[in-house]
Amino acid sequence: MYFGGSEIWFEHLDGIYSYTDLAIEKLEKDHLTFKRPSVPSLIAINLDETEINDKLIAAIADKLLNGSKRFTRVVFVGTDSYSKRKIKTALAASGFALSFINDFEKAKEWLVSESFM
Repeated sequence: MYFGGSEIWFEHLDGIYSYTDLAIEKLEKDHLTFKRPSVPSLIAINLDETEINDKLIAAIADKLLNGSKRFTRVVFVGTDSYSKRKIKTALAASGFALSFINDFEKAKEWLVSESFM
C-alpha cells in the first residue's frame, strides 16, 4: 500500500483469536509475496485480537529473519507488554528498526517518518 510517500506491506494477522495454526498458515502464504525483492521493506504486522504465543512469534521471526529479503523497519500493532518482550527477544539480532505501536495510523506514520530513514 502506498502511504505518506512510501510503500508499506501490511500483514494482517488480526482477528484470528486462538487459531494459531491458521495465523501461521496465512503468514506462510503471504510470505511467498512479501519476501520478493520488489515488495516494500517496510512492514506492519497487525496482531490485534489474535492470541500471541511462542509458536506464532517463532513463525514470524523465521519469516522476517531467514531469507533473502531484508526489511528496514517493522512495526507490530496489537501487542501487549508480555508479547512485546517476547518478540523483541526473538528479533534481537534483526538489524532493522523495530517498534510496537497499538494505533494503526500512528504505526504507518512511524514506518514512513523521515527521522528513521
